[in-house]
Amino acid sequence: MHSHSLSESISETGVQAGTALNPARPAAETPAAVPKPRRTLMVVDDEEGPRQSLRIVFKEDYNILMANDGLQAIELAKLHHVDAAILDIRMFGMTGVDLLERLKAADPAVEVIMLTAYETLETARQALRCGACDYLNKPFDISTMRAAVSKAMERRALSDEVRANQQILQDLKTEIYKQRETQEMIRTRGEIYASIIHDINGPLTVISGFIQL
Repeated sequence: MHSHSLSESISETGVQAGTALNPARPAAETPAAVPKPRRTLMVVDDEEGPRQSLRIVFKEDYNILMANDGLQAIELAKLHHVDAAILDIRMFGMTGVDLLERLKAADPAVEVIMLTAYETLETARQALRCGACDYLNKPFDISTMRAAVSKAMERRALSDEVRANQQILQDLKTEIYKQRETQEMIRTRGEIYASIIHDINGPLTVISGFIQL
């Protein structure tokens, strides 16, 4: 009876010791998702009111660059990657359409929304011919403006993806071409070595025949 109690005690002690020596492993933590980089929206208007209004509307969604004329916008575009831009058509100095052409010349993938308080059919056509993706009137409706910018950013993302895939394809073609060149060099060397061995074997065969005589 006493020995039975002792064995039970030893057994319980062993379980406790085993538990202490092999504690339960904590569950592996799921790696946090890497946040997507914020895209950049440039707002160009020679009026302070529209610039600040657009900054307030989009500051939580995008990196905002602001310029009060075309020249300042061009300088900002040289220093920063711009995904999309909102341009006022009528500005002092460089017009919005002129700026649109300059931005597109520097980066054809940039998406541009034109904004004006003086809508005419000809200016709208001109802006669209130059590559603008949308054309809105002042005063703008916030929901309409949000939809236009969202669409512009989606177009830019798609354009970036296509460009990246084209680069991958080009790199793959280059790698295949290099591999073919390497295989061709190996094949050519093999043919040269075979020819040399054949040329050497001929005289050696003749010499071997004379030696046997």
